[in-house]
Amino acid sequence: MKKTLLATTAIVGATLLAAPANAGTVGSRDSFNVSLGGIMWFSAFLRDEDTSATDGRGYGFTVSESEIWVNADATADNGIKFGVHTELNAGGDDGTAADEVWAYMDSDAWGRIEMGDQDDATNRMQMGAWNAVKGASGPFGGLGALNTVFDGNGTDTLQSRADWQIFTTADATKVTYFSPRFSGFQIGASYTPDSGENSGGGAFTDADDDGDFENVFGISANYTGKFDEVGVGLSAGWETGEDEVANPQAFAPTTAEDLSIWGVGGRVDFAGFTVGAHYRDYGDVFLTAAQTALGADSGDQWSVGVGYQAGPWGVSAWYLKGEKDNVNTSGAGATETEVTRYGLGAGYAVAPGWALRAELEFDNVDNATTAAGVGGTTDSDGKGFLLVNRFVF
Repeated sequence: MKKTLLATTAIVGATLLAAPANAGTVGSRDSFNVSLGGIMWFSAFLRDEDTSATDGRGYGFTVSESEIWVNADATADNGIKFGVHTELNAGGDDGTAADEVWAYMDSDAWGRIEMGDQDDATNRMQMGAWNAVKGASGPFGGLGALNTVFDGNGTDTLQSRADWQIFTTADATKVTYFSPRFSGFQIGASYTPDSGENSGGGAFTDADDDGDFENVFGISANYTGKFDEVGVGLSAGWETGEDEVANPQAFAPTTAEDLSIWGVGGRVDFAGFTVGAHYRDYGDVFLTAAQTALGADSGDQWSVGVGYQAGPWGVSAWYLKGEKDNVNTSGAGATETEVTRYGLGAGYAVAPGWALRAELEFDNVDNATTAAGVGGTTDSDGKGFLLVNRFVF
């Protein structure tokens, strides 16, 4: 680990030494080009499902995302580009001042380094069914989607969403490297010392035995190319880290398993159509050694989507399936949790900076997860409709 940290420090140090000797102007606002932007999503929704303890009236309005972006960019005399990106939360329900804050250094020769609170390389380089979605968000299930408000999904975010940023390092403080793209290929890697550390959470005070993941490495690669009129994209990623056991002195079988997630995906574009698919294996993430010994695992997940774009209009359809094994209540054998989601979406670009996105989604969960490694006996069917005004300025 010390060798890794020293290597990372050496890369950053070498970049800084490459700057001109009179780099003392860095830090003056006159040396940066500063731009201001942001987003605001206003949604109207309808939903209905079997398990509806917190569904309320089943319809309403929500501002699912609202941010102000501040970008400061500059170029050194030697051609290296550098800058700072800040995303300020603008919504009344946001509990912190900033969502993401990170600095970057970029060179055509050696690639790009990012330092700060930002999603890791595995999340940002992945391809899949979501590339075909023209509606609200499809299988991703995160911002702008209905999946996060369905009650019947239990506690299982792994199987319910197709992105993996919320259950690994998310915006925790990290260093990420992206190589230049050669002949369509690019690699990326991220290192996160502690998944619980970020600028808003007390980076110097986060405990190292509080159940987060530590020493997390994310490694990813993708390819983009075009053959005649057909565009092709492929990706592969792997994320690994050590679990911070809340009670490191406990008997070994209660020790939590380490982080290990891998996935592959791709997309094909032709004549206005896009087809995308992905597969992901979650290993034994969030489980204990005792649970895995009894047959539990965190399962796997796959999805496929197809979309068509004609001018400002787009339509799409998608399907997601996730399965995992749980320890049953008798302590022997395992029961299975299954998550099935599918939907139809449409989008229309009303004007530059303003888009309408709609999604009709169906959600079915068998034996919804009640805790890590534990499947309940409740099944739930849900459906909903979401209409989103997305403003980007």
